[in-house]
Amino acid sequence: MTTDLGLALPFGQASPEVTEFRSRVRALVADRVVPLVPGAESDRKFPVEAVGALGLAGLFRERWSQGQHGDLGRSVVIAEEFGRAALGGVGVGVGLHLEAAVPLLRGFARTEYARKVFDHAMDGRYVCCVATSEREAGSNLAEIGTKLSREGAAWRLRGTKWFVSPGGAADVVIVLCRTTEGPALVLVPREGVRVVKRLETMGMRGLETCRLAFDTEIPDEAILVRPGMALHAIGSALIYERLSTAALMLGALDLALLVTATHLRRRKQFGVPLYEHQALRLRLADLIARTALARRGVHATVAEFSAAGVVNMCEVAGVKVTVARLAEHVASECAHLFGGHGYVEDETRFPQLLRDIRVGRVGGGTDEMMWELAAKGMRTDDALYDRWVRS
Repeated sequence: MTTDLGLALPFGQASPEVTEFRSRVRALVADRVVPLVPGAESDRKFPVEAVGALGLAGLFRERWSQGQHGDLGRSVVIAEEFGRAALGGVGVGVGLHLEAAVPLLRGFARTEYARKVFDHAMDGRYVCCVATSEREAGSNLAEIGTKLSREGAAWRLRGTKWFVSPGGAADVVIVLCRTTEGPALVLVPREGVRVVKRLETMGMRGLETCRLAFDTEIPDEAILVRPGMALHAIGSALIYERLSTAALMLGALDLALLVTATHLRRRKQFGVPLYEHQALRLRLADLIARTALARRGVHATVAEFSAAGVVNMCEVAGVKVTVARLAEHVASECAHLFGGHGYVEDETRFPQLLRDIRVGRVGGGTDEMMWELAAKGMRTDDALYDRWVRS
């Protein structure tokens, strides 16, 4: 059974199943995760308790309970509620555990050790993350330098990974590496990881993004994806991360727009509420309409994929880059409608929102990478061209 998100709140009448699930997620996040955010932001440490609380509540197993892609509808609802709760880096960290690491474990865990990691990740007993990026490789994962080589009866992993989130808090890191037979994915427990540096990121301060180094023995049972198949596996998992990212940003925009609309009703200028000034009212109406349309697009895309059982990587890339760019614009405009208060850290939370939203255009694939993928899905029609164009 799939979740029909075409009618999901807040822009339509949701099914009882969606309403019940959303209410449960919202209450759980408010009670168990939101209180962890201020400390995570100030300390720049990812709170592992967030993963533990949501896993213990069964949320992760509900998300991945059925079919090849699990329940994509539940994935979107979870991410939207993370955004609406202003979890920032904490929400992204949980999302990376759930939508980047877990699908790799779910799809490829074959050994007893890998299945144990998967079960612990699903129950929130382990925090897991994926390490792919490197200083020289960037988005070109085929050029990675981290190497897995045979040394006696075991393997040896050596290399350094950049921008690993939440790298400093992970119990197990899924590392993309190269072998003589092609790229592979291996499981590295915390004791095999050295934190080189906790990065001072502009936003997502509770995400604990790190640079990690590896020089450790890897047993056969810790090889998650055999050489030659890793890039395909990573590409498949990125689909879920990108959909989740889009939904999280839309949830955050719901929050921003609601706060801004309330501000326009309550704040007075020249003797009347700001809402009475046409330029401000119409600007906000435009932002609300565009965000609503983007949400319906995400929901319809997920509903279509759920019904068909097939996810189109090119379409997901287009969705992610479109929402990421819209989110940056809407968040900036909302901050602007607060005037100077929108840029003062101790008066509103818009500065944090602006910092956090910006990473959406980089995480899970840059705008340029997403456009390249979207371009691969372009349709052409020679017959139509010939009718329209005189050569």
